[in-house]
Amino acid sequence: MRRSILGLSTRIDTSLEVAARQQATVRLDGVALEKRLRLVRSSSFVEEMTKLDVSGTAATKEKVQELINKIAIEFPELAADQLPLGIVSKCYLGDPYEVHSLDARLAILEHYKRGEIVPNGMEKARKLAMHPGYAYIEVFKDKICAVSKSGQVSFIKE
Repeated sequence: MRRSILGLSTRIDTSLEVAARQQATVRLDGVALEKRLRLVRSSSFVEEMTKLDVSGTAATKEKVQELINKIAIEFPELAADQLPLGIVSKCYLGDPYEVHSLDARLAILEHYKRGEIVPNGMEKARKLAMHPGYAYIEVFKDKICAVSKSGQVSFIKE
């Protein structure tokens, strides 16, 4: 998309590659990575992650890519393989839906009915996602971050 600012044409690229290029060159590991993941999430990020139901039962590829880009932007210090596998949160579409997930690796937003398994290692976040104290759950390879509406993070190692 091109945007004219004071007569100058500027290209705005919101792709994941741009976010990855902006990431720090030093890889966070161990305590440094854990410390970063425990930081409070920005209010705008929490708000975006809690609006997943707004798309209804089907989301456009553009909307899903936009959400994935926001994940990369929220975590600029992390390498691509350190970003969350996905986000799981309570679904407010009504019965029979229980939770929904944003799978960052497969670029899909899916709603799950009661009893359906949330794939790709994200089922482990289902019970936490149903807890009223959490806005959504970030699922990583070996850890989970349960995020409240205020952005506070409960960090759970597996």
